[in-house]
Amino acid sequence: MKIFVILSISLLSLNFVISAQNESYPAPPKTNKLLFYIQRNHNANTIVYDANFDKLGNLIENRPIDVYWIRYEENGQRMELRSIESLFAYGVKCDKSDTLANQYKVKLVADEKRDFWLKQKDPFKVGIYTLINKRPSQLDHLYINADNSGIWPRVKYIELFGTDIKTKESTYEKIIH
Repeated sequence: MKIFVILSISLLSLNFVISAQNESYPAPPKTNKLLFYIQRNHNANTIVYDANFDKLGNLIENRPIDVYWIRYEENGQRMELRSIESLFAYGVKCDKSDTLANQYKVKLVADEKRDFWLKQKDPFKVGIYTLINKRPSQLDHLYINADNSGIWPRVKYIELFGTDIKTKESTYEKIIH
């Protein structure tokens, strides 16, 4: 249901701009802050999830992840998520671990069933981890494909892309809806 809401919000917030899937979408630049990003078949605009550091390179405890749009179709400008997008589509919930130092359990509003872990190794060095095709992986990005031919978008599938934390091999999982 939440994926349905995500796509509905995306469609409405993008003024009903729809384009064909494009595998050459621009990707956000790799920085020490970038955790992962989400691309969709609607257009090249991308939702970015960055680590939120203090000036010493430590995660800001009450808001460790900064989520925003890169509006590639509008000169690549940054745009904050709308409140409704944060609440029902692309927001995150982060809970600091009581037992593991410098770690947060992260839930994507869109998919509260899947666990993600935000881990800080050193100042300005973090990663976000989950199981991708049953392999512990560092998440790189997600891709959401939806059918926009009806009144409301319908998710066809979600793809997760990452790197196995032990073998460093690429990991991939396609979830068909």
